[in-house]
Amino acid sequence: MGADLTLLREMAAEAAKVRPEGDPKLAALVETLTAIAKQAVDDAIDDEDARQKRKVLVFSHYEDTIDWIEEHLRKVIDRDPRLAAYRGRIASVSGAEVRGGVSRRRALHGFAPISTGALPPDTEDRFDLVLCTDVLAEGMNLQQCRNLVNYDLPWNPMRLVQRHGRVDRIGSPHPAVFLRTFFPDAQLDALLNLERRVRRKLAQAAASVGVEEAPIERGATGEQSFAETRGEIEKLHREDASIYEAGGTAGAAQTGEEYRQELRRALARYGDVIRDLPWRTGSGMRKGERAGHLFCATVGERVCLRFVPREAEGEVVLELGTCLRLLECTEETPRVLSEKMALGAYEAWARARRSIFETWTFETDPANLQPKVRKLNRDVAAFLREHPPAGIEQERQDRCLDAIEAPWSRREENLLRVAWERAHATVADKARNLVEEVERIGAEPFLPPDPLPPIGIEEIHLITWLAIERDR
Repeated sequence: MGADLTLLREMAAEAAKVRPEGDPKLAALVETLTAIAKQAVDDAIDDEDARQKRKVLVFSHYEDTIDWIEEHLRKVIDRDPRLAAYRGRIASVSGAEVRGGVSRRRALHGFAPISTGALPPDTEDRFDLVLCTDVLAEGMNLQQCRNLVNYDLPWNPMRLVQRHGRVDRIGSPHPAVFLRTFFPDAQLDALLNLERRVRRKLAQAAASVGVEEAPIERGATGEQSFAETRGEIEKLHREDASIYEAGGTAGAAQTGEEYRQELRRALARYGDVIRDLPWRTGSGMRKGERAGHLFCATVGERVCLRFVPREAEGEVVLELGTCLRLLECTEETPRVLSEKMALGAYEAWARARRSIFETWTFETDPANLQPKVRKLNRDVAAFLREHPPAGIEQERQDRCLDAIEAPWSRREENLLRVAWERAHATVADKARNLVEEVERIGAEPFLPPDPLPPIGIEEIHLITWLAIERDR
């Protein structure tokens, strides 16, 4: 016990020696921001254009790292004339709803009021530098920003692609966006070998006690499971940005970012041809194991996809991701359209149109737009209502409850379950921990969409269609 205490004290003493002023990574970040600010001035046509071009997102995985960066940058920006443009225009965003007195919503609207669709009174352009965790890596329209810095390197390169997708989006005002990533040069190879070494040691430990299966999947034989990820990281280190063009690793599922990248490239190359195509134009291909017709239609400004299987008893597919995966192809994919499939498009379109009409009509009733809340979330909300945590203001508690009683992803639910099942000394401790965990997860209250106005089925217009035959 005494030896452990001595060791901990020695570690604490070593940690206390680490100061921001001596951190080479922070120094490199300052130089990077300086370069971004100078490039913005060099490329700009006026002061307003320079402000748009110097906007930068700095991502880190850990909130503690964001704290470390922010404390140092605020001091440096105040005294370094090269960074004068960022004075008073820095904000940070993490799992907490409010940081430094600025809410996440106000930070994002103040950073990118145009691309986030900010409405009065949040339309003022207030920030040019936002430090953030991966809470902003998905679902945010921040293409008003031209620069992105990855302060640390995620193990999964897909996270880099998701971050990249915040700024490289359709509608960006910038002909080019700039991404920079900090690499631990001296330790990169050792870090990339870590997973392989851990697997080997776990397999050896399991074998030594007579356990047939290692504690992690394929622990004894999966030394190459990290090979694809490692390869992508090493390509990034060589400044090969192909992962951003492809949208992810070879083994990853298609992401929304990838589809947007494909659309952007197609519009850049064939924009005039695509815009000149008449509506209701169709084509066909042979692929996969599902035969049917896929339709793209519009109701006002809403675009709808539907896949109608060839079998009359088959269920129409509404789910966007499934429809997109079904129509995936390349320019080299042969056009295949039999007379039977071409003629079958008429009846299939009638089914697709009816499906779109029924879905639209369903969404005209406000009662149908309420969220489906999982049982775990209902239990947590009931517990917090019965045991409101002391010392947390009512507005914060109400927002937490609104966030809990919203649709959650499976990943978010798993994080909440860990906090729910964790042992606590008192009920009060558990209540406070749950509120803090919900905020750390970054869950947001559910805002139901406005009910749709009633329409007639004739207001559903076909844009294009694709016949898909089984690949025999």
